[in-house]
Amino acid sequence: MSLIFMRVSGILILLVFSNFVNALWPLPQNWTKGTSLLRVYPSIIIKYDPSLLNSYIDQLIESAKHRLQVFLLDEKHLSPNVKFQIPEDEKFDSILTLSCIQIEITNDKRDQDDFEEINIDWTYNKEMKEGISLGTDESYELIIPNKKEDNTELVAYLKAPTVYGILHGLTTFSQLLYYNRSEENSGLFLPFAPHHINDFPKFMHRGLLLDTSRNFYPIKEILKTLDVMSWNKMNVFHWHIVDSTSWPVVSEKYPELSEKGAYDSKKMIYTKRDIRIVDEYARTRGIRIIPEFDMPGHTHAIAASMPEIMTCIDMYPDWDQYSSDPPSGQLNPAIPETYTFLNELVPEIASYFTDKFYHTGGDEVNLNCWESLTQQNDHTKESLLDKFVTSLYSIIANEGKTPITWQEMVTEHNLTLPKDTVVQVWRNSAMVKKVVEKGYRVVTGSGDYWYLDCGYGGWYGNNIEGRSWCDPYKTWQKIYSYNPIEELSDKEAKFVIGGEVLLWSEQSDSTNYEQQLWPRSSAAAEILWSGPEDINGNRRVPDKDALKRLNDWRFRMVERGVRAEPLQPL
Repeated sequence: MSLIFMRVSGILILLVFSNFVNALWPLPQNWTKGTSLLRVYPSIIIKYDPSLLNSYIDQLIESAKHRLQVFLLDEKHLSPNVKFQIPEDEKFDSILTLSCIQIEITNDKRDQDDFEEINIDWTYNKEMKEGISLGTDESYELIIPNKKEDNTELVAYLKAPTVYGILHGLTTFSQLLYYNRSEENSGLFLPFAPHHINDFPKFMHRGLLLDTSRNFYPIKEILKTLDVMSWNKMNVFHWHIVDSTSWPVVSEKYPELSEKGAYDSKKMIYTKRDIRIVDEYARTRGIRIIPEFDMPGHTHAIAASMPEIMTCIDMYPDWDQYSSDPPSGQLNPAIPETYTFLNELVPEIASYFTDKFYHTGGDEVNLNCWESLTQQNDHTKESLLDKFVTSLYSIIANEGKTPITWQEMVTEHNLTLPKDTVVQVWRNSAMVKKVVEKGYRVVTGSGDYWYLDCGYGGWYGNNIEGRSWCDPYKTWQKIYSYNPIEELSDKEAKFVIGGEVLLWSEQSDSTNYEQQLWPRSSAAAEILWSGPEDINGNRRVPDKDALKRLNDWRFRMVERGVRAEPLQPL
């Protein structure tokens, strides 16, 4: 970018000529900009009237203000695309300073059900009702002028119907700032004012699945992931928290589950307090935590403490006849002890999380595991599965939760589930239409587009060819090319509430997961927020519509401490 100063009739005019790419990510729905340059200091004032808000919203805004001020003080982002020159001494004084951001929540009600007038314990407050929920309005309007009114201070305006739109608006503002390191005039600048942004998400469920069972992730890494998700305007953390290989969740009713099922019962565990810290941390950033306790398959870890309610445990060497991955083992749906276990455990662990949705798992149930059970009673293998699912869903409903399940329950086993059930599609993108045609809401994130663990080879050993089941590696371009509602009618598309990128952790842990997540997850985040098509109805193209912005965004994430992998040579 070049800055040129011209005098016209004695007036100094600043012109901004651009090879500049505003690196807003995800791209706003509507955005106009100008040619002026503004100065921004860390001391910029963020104003709002707390008397018009309840205490919970007030504290959400104060928390967001603090995070923005940390960026203003610490971030020194030098863009690979933004090259601008700062005018010298007397011309520098002509640059206006943005002094204030005025915040207004336009649709707040002090007595709304989602928020109570209570004092917040930021560690956890058990009386806190759910904050953000499915369908919460996250839109916002951001106006940054380039002229003062009546010689007053230069003020930007951020308006939104809910506090969650305010959070997104402040995130957008932080991405408009660029740093200059010259000794004379270092600091933050905001190019291309005036800005007028009207923004809202295309999809209401914009998620990321992280598997913390196959390899353990410390709480600090989960919290960091939530931060980066919020910068990318993602709003669902799908916490795949238990699986066949480990049970790290500490249950008060069944403490033996983690004592014998965790990799390390002292260090590699998640307590109720840990979970509630994560839940609260997420909600202050506009993110929902949806837990997944996968059942009846993927439950081998339970066998370490309760083998009496399990079947086909450790079937070696023919494990692949009884499970999708080793070690084998599924819950036994034919005995009453299993249902006693469900009725005591599920309400407890569901209560750890505030969101109204509960992921039941249900994928890769291997019916061979129950062959012997059908010889002992009048049930078939499919009727045993139906019995188990019906019981589990009843418990979830009694807890005021809505179930989410993997697609097999309706596409392979053809179970009739409650119509409020959300079905998550994972095998391939063509399954979205099949599930929608059955009348269920869909979260998509299929293995042919949005699986982040693909392409790293198998993990069983002796995998000389380096192939995995979902090859090839999913590049950010592949991820960006996915249209979650492709080949759906307008009516069918309404059943697709959103999608998720997924990182299964057979070969991931805290040493490498960030490179696997970012910036590829950012590509999905833009499809889910901005939509797969531009305002003219044209499909977004990776190199034309995204590459320069994503490259810039990746550098900014690195500046913020994220180990995001590079997209191109420097």
